[in-house]
Amino acid sequence: MNTPKIFFRLILWEIENSLSLPVLSLIIASAILAVLVQSTSITGFTHNYGDLYSGANTIFLVLTFVTCILFSHSFAGSFGRGDLKRILSYPVKRWQIFISKMLALNLAIFSIYASAYAMNLYINAISLLEPMFYVSLFTIFLQLLFVCAVSVGISMLAKSELISIVVSFMLIFGLDNAINFNNIFTSMGRFRNIFGYFEQLIHPGFHYASHITVTFEQFTGSIVFPLLTAVIVIGIVFVYFTRKMEVD
Repeated sequence: MNTPKIFFRLILWEIENSLSLPVLSLIIASAILAVLVQSTSITGFTHNYGDLYSGANTIFLVLTFVTCILFSHSFAGSFGRGDLKRILSYPVKRWQIFISKMLALNLAIFSIYASAYAMNLYINAISLLEPMFYVSLFTIFLQLLFVCAVSVGISMLAKSELISIVVSFMLIFGLDNAINFNNIFTSMGRFRNIFGYFEQLIHPGFHYASHITVTFEQFTGSIVFPLLTAVIVIGIVFVYFTRKMEVD
């Protein structure tokens, strides 16, 4: 069996296993609700790109919770349910299983949240050509990668779905609330720095979101930290999953 066909079947299996109804409906509803809460939090009805900044904390909170649940269910939950042992009985490689899980869940979650976030274009009368909309989508993608890495890493350590969900969510939620709001270790700190930096470049003279000048170091740190964390953690987990992990 050729590799593309194996990947296609594994991705379909992952979608059916983790994103079947009513789970898919709940994820879509959570994304729409997060965007609607964001929109109703806006005061003054300015109807410009600055509206994208308001209520972003709610979107990150819901996205983090949903991502922790799905990745913990897929990775840690596969041990308890015996899914991993069953699928390894077929002629597939471990690296194919790992990559298919990562691709299927990341693409599905980002597609759902990006589509829901696009409601801002209509609700807040923002142009489809507004660059800050795509900057916001980029920060959502960075948060997804970061949470994905943390959740998968903890799943491999705990091998318990419930423990993985609680620990990974509380770890990220704790960072967001225990550290200064503007720090690159917090989701909103990274969002403020990235959004504010591009705002300075694209809309000089306006500070709807950042309110202060964002330096290049703050901007690069807000991108490098989640990306580097994701690459290191996922790389370690990939090696462990494919070479060291024992499946009982």
